[in-house]
Amino acid sequence: MKIRRIALALTALLLSLSLGCGLCSCALNISANELSAGYSRRADDEGAAGEEFYSAMSALAFTLLEGSLDPDGGNTLISPFSIAMCISMIANGADGETLSQLETLLGMDIDTLNRAMYACAMGLAGEKSPFGTANSIWFRDTGIDVEKDFLQTNADWYGAQVYSSPFDANTVKDINNWCAKYTDGMIDKIIDEIPADTLMYIINAVCFDAEWEEKYEDDDIKDKSFTNRDGTVSSVKMMMSDGETYIASDTAEGFSKSYKGGKFSFVGLLPKDENTDINEFAASLDGEEWLRMWNSRGGSVKAGIPEFSFDFSVRLNDVLEDMGVCDMFDPAKAEFSRLGKSELGNIYCSYVMHKTFIEVNRHGTRAAAITWGAMNKESAMPQYVILDRPFVCAIVDNATGLPLFVGTVTEIR
Repeated sequence: MKIRRIALALTALLLSLSLGCGLCSCALNISANELSAGYSRRADDEGAAGEEFYSAMSALAFTLLEGSLDPDGGNTLISPFSIAMCISMIANGADGETLSQLETLLGMDIDTLNRAMYACAMGLAGEKSPFGTANSIWFRDTGIDVEKDFLQTNADWYGAQVYSSPFDANTVKDINNWCAKYTDGMIDKIIDEIPADTLMYIINAVCFDAEWEEKYEDDDIKDKSFTNRDGTVSSVKMMMSDGETYIASDTAEGFSKSYKGGKFSFVGLLPKDENTDINEFAASLDGEEWLRMWNSRGGSVKAGIPEFSFDFSVRLNDVLEDMGVCDMFDPAKAEFSRLGKSELGNIYCSYVMHKTFIEVNRHGTRAAAITWGAMNKESAMPQYVILDRPFVCAIVDNATGLPLFVGTVTEIR
């Protein structure tokens, strides 16, 4: 139980660094055919998130961070919770080796994972919680026969809203409106158009909006300098405070600062050696080391947090492939028979994208994340035909099809 509490705090802490509030009061204007009423929650099991789940999510969080770091040194921000939510929904449609790879990535079998994700989300969210999450499934109204069990499972454990649509310009607006709604307007656009071979989008949104437990007064805001990774110096507004909780390891030190209500915290960590590159430091972190730091936190420390805001996006295909998830992106190998069928070609995941926003200021923190996967049909034609071996060539009259010249190329010297 102790590890569970620690890991729950880790999940909440990671969320506080990367998520936003999904409680936007604006109306959701959707023209797509919503089928959600036919897929309301039928399961009466409240799920369970045990030690296995929290250990797996901790490990996943820092592995994803390492793979998402900007090699050019720019800011990086991911929501491991959002990514895990989206991939878990995708996994409910997978089978065979594709499912096996996803279960290995997520650290447990899909049935256990579904129950754990539900219990975790319910523990983090709530009417008065600054954290919110939402899920949706959008599928093209022609060209795919979606399995009802797939939709029902994701409704049971993820509350997924279900939409059928022609995947036209209106659908683009609908999807972007949905994202704006459930990120409180912080992420209002994820797609510009829908490719002709895309059959489905599976989307997670997370949102966080919280005030500080101890508010900053005007006298707490100081003009300070911030040394950037490239050595340049910027002027910042530094928020100074006393009595924050100290966190340290052999190589790092930092603090946690609570948000109002005490359920979530902001954490800042610095390598103790000022000459350590921050990307190298971030890449060195793992779930076990983090839990050791969090478990041993204690003592009071003065802290300074610069006001900042930025957004970030990353295509996760390479990151996930490096983590062993390969088949789902391969049109020839992907197995998504539990998701649906398409007579137009085998269904596979063409990409998983992740987009985040964060704003930290004297009032609190606003942040949001969207993770979405695009499910496509295998093209009937190969994407490339490369003449890299002996071939026939011809010059043909377009009107009649008459070959004016025809021959073979067997060698090029």
